[in-house]
Amino acid sequence: MKQYTLLLLVLIISSCARVSSPMGGPEDETAPTLIGSTPKNQQTNFQSNTVTLLFDEWVTTKNIESDLIITPKIESGFKTRVKKQQIQLLFNEPFQENTTYTLSFASSITDITNNNAIVGLTLSFSTGDVLDSLEIEGNIMNLYEQEPAEDYLVSLYTQTDTLNILDGAASYYTKTDTLGNYKFQNLPTGAYRIYAVNDKNNNSKADTESERFGFYPDTVLLDQSITEVDFTVQNLNVDKPRITSSRPFGRYYDIEVNKPLTKFKVIENTSSNKNFVQLGDNVIRFFNETPTYNDTTELIVNLADSAGYQVRDTLNYYFIESKLDKEEFTATITPVNGLLKPSDSLVFNFTKPVTQINVDSIYIELDSLTSLPIRKEELIWNNNRDRLAIKTQNSQLYADGRKDVMLQIKSIAFISIEQDTLESQPKYLAPIRNDDIASIEGTVNASSEYVIVQLLNSRTKKIIATSTDKEYKFNFLGPGQYLIRVIDDLNGNGKWDIGNILTGETPEPVHYYYDDFYNTRLIELRKRWEQVDINISF
Repeated sequence: MKQYTLLLLVLIISSCARVSSPMGGPEDETAPTLIGSTPKNQQTNFQSNTVTLLFDEWVTTKNIESDLIITPKIESGFKTRVKKQQIQLLFNEPFQENTTYTLSFASSITDITNNNAIVGLTLSFSTGDVLDSLEIEGNIMNLYEQEPAEDYLVSLYTQTDTLNILDGAASYYTKTDTLGNYKFQNLPTGAYRIYAVNDKNNNSKADTESERFGFYPDTVLLDQSITEVDFTVQNLNVDKPRITSSRPFGRYYDIEVNKPLTKFKVIENTSSNKNFVQLGDNVIRFFNETPTYNDTTELIVNLADSAGYQVRDTLNYYFIESKLDKEEFTATITPVNGLLKPSDSLVFNFTKPVTQINVDSIYIELDSLTSLPIRKEELIWNNNRDRLAIKTQNSQLYADGRKDVMLQIKSIAFISIEQDTLESQPKYLAPIRNDDIASIEGTVNASSEYVIVQLLNSRTKKIIATSTDKEYKFNFLGPGQYLIRVIDDLNGNGKWDIGNILTGETPEPVHYYYDDFYNTRLIELRKRWEQVDINISF
């Protein structure tokens, strides 16, 4: 009996000591409330190096070391001590004299039972007599999608800083909310530069190959609180193009560059080996045409990228004898889904330059009895002969009642520089018939003289067609959902200039058509539809 009584007593004590949700009733979904702090919010002349927070229930911390934003930034770090309803931050060094600090906790503090996070908790105090009170706020959007840049790290540098978001820490930080809004509080007067980045690796800098970032183009002169300091972010590799490696690879000589190129041009090559193709985004492959081996040749090339950089480089290249088999000769053909309209071309992208074509081995089967030959005058090659466009304007393709047709490509149709051929590869094509044709048209009302109107696939965001007319029309469209994006072509060069953080050049603005009635960007098309008055004003 005594053992039973003792066991029962232990269970009761254990149950009383355990922190848990009460039985029955709705689950607690309320975040803890701050009921006191040392220092108090907005307090001046704070001299301690310990900050204490008191809440109305037991709390815990989650990633507070990485998520707590302290401005201006401190270098010495802090330790966290949690005890029931209290959190203490013990800073390793005293705060600077006569300085206003703001601690933004993000979602790093939760209750201990249901992980309900406190959102937007901030604490400001000053170590001097004056609490700085100026604010900067604005909105940040993704350039390409024009959607809010959520949870971006926004960095504020003083004008005297020699660093920027590419190479060093800022003086002040904050983060954007779900709408892309941000706010800096308790700032002193001064001149500032503002940047933002989706800081994936938490190093407070922009890694330009993998992160989106952006900047406000002007220096902010702060003598009173200001709003609407808005800008955009994007993927932009601002490194100058350069050759990162060049070496023989089997039968070939491969040049690898550090970023995608808009143009690779051979300026001078003293050998007869002048044929090359670009593989993927950043590999250029040269072919041994002679063939000669171990004969070093100087090659001068020009590299150009989307940021506007053009770099000339010189290298020595050579070929070696190799027992490796030659790479397979293949081609990709667009349109990938086979949907074909009269303004389209069939485009072949080859993995090797083509030296010979037998047009008799390429034709379009309309049915089992009728085929359309490909004529030489319909062929458009690029300079490297690794890209071929074939016009498809034959009216028989688009006759009413025409169903799917077949593009026949026999194995001997194309012969590469290495004398190999493609595998036979029939490809289905689906010409858009006259009774299926749909269109989108509208007007761009803009103060700027030049615009670029882009029709996008709503799912892939790929560009389907482009116009530079303010009164635009896109014909021969299939059923589906589309987007209209307009670029404000400020310099009238007919292309989208996406800016350069190093030179302070901002990207040209982007605007999307938006249907205010249905609250959507989507433009729906069905067979024989004409969507008119798809108008955009900015």
